[in-house]
Amino acid sequence: MKIENICNFYASNYHLSVVLYEYLRKNNRKEIVTFFEDGIEDEIKMLENKTKHTIKNKVNFSSNKNIEDTEINENKNIIFILRGSNLYLKEANSFIKEELKTMKNVKAKIINCYDFEQQRTYMKEIIKGSDKILYTIGEKVID
Repeated sequence: MKIENICNFYASNYHLSVVLYEYLRKNNRKEIVTFFEDGIEDEIKMLENKTKHTIKNKVNFSSNKNIEDTEINENKNIIFILRGSNLYLKEANSFIKEELKTMKNVKAKIINCYDFEQQRTYMKEIIKGSDKILYTIGEKVID
């Protein structure tokens, strides 16, 4: 099992939606599991209405308050996208790692999305604990 930790900092729900929309459009063949304390389905719908590519049917962009009720199917390539308070992110990360322990040959990416304004003072620590940063243009390895 290999887990890659990726961080993302966003300025608004729409900014986060643009980043995720582009990323998911390029990674449409992988299993996507989301943990959103507050959903961004309206913003994704606006983006899909402006383009010809639909990702909403494949990915749940609504709120997911009951972390333990989320079913994670065994798949070789899984991308987890998390967004919420620090406590919510901690609980979701813990749940994901426990679930992945039982799976073999899994390659997982965990993308923790942080509100820039709320995490501004902790960005350095967040980046140190991550392997990559997700931007609109894609993932960048942290040097």
